[in-house]
Amino acid sequence: MLTIILILVIVVILASLIVAALRRHDSNNYFDQDRQPFYAEPDELVDCGLLYSQKDYEGKESHTYTVTPAGEAGLRAWLREPTNDPGFLMRNYAGIVERHDPLEVARSRRPIHAARKAEYERLEQLLVNRPEWRYALAASRLGIRFERACLTFWNDVANEHSAERRDQSEAE
Repeated sequence: MLTIILILVIVVILASLIVAALRRHDSNNYFDQDRQPFYAEPDELVDCGLLYSQKDYEGKESHTYTVTPAGEAGLRAWLREPTNDPGFLMRNYAGIVERHDPLEVARSRRPIHAARKAEYERLEQLLVNRPEWRYALAASRLGIRFERACLTFWNDVANEHSAERRDQSEAE
């Protein structure tokens, strides 16, 4: 009986080694594509009509993706009304949709982040002596740190562009 178990263990180990070797030497890299979820996203965007896919058959099989007019329109609409922080998007991608003055964006974002920071600080005061709410307290403290970082970022943007404007007006 022990001999049969040992033979089965050896067969399982050999089969595992063979499968691992085949996956490592897979010329089409199908194993790696299956493990990474990124490869599913472009195909979903193609199905939605936002990307166009073209197969390249030279060497390894690969795809070239091109943004369709519908995809570009969707991107522009998303950049106009982002669900994340619109200030960061305006600062970095403003030229795609419309021109934004970085100094004005910074001036408009600072009060928003200051208000959010004040709200997190108010929550922190409510939760500080409540051990049963320790995770909510940790989240509010994270919010405070995040809003401070945003305020620092927008202050830096405002200072940078204010200095540029001073330099430009002095040069004129």
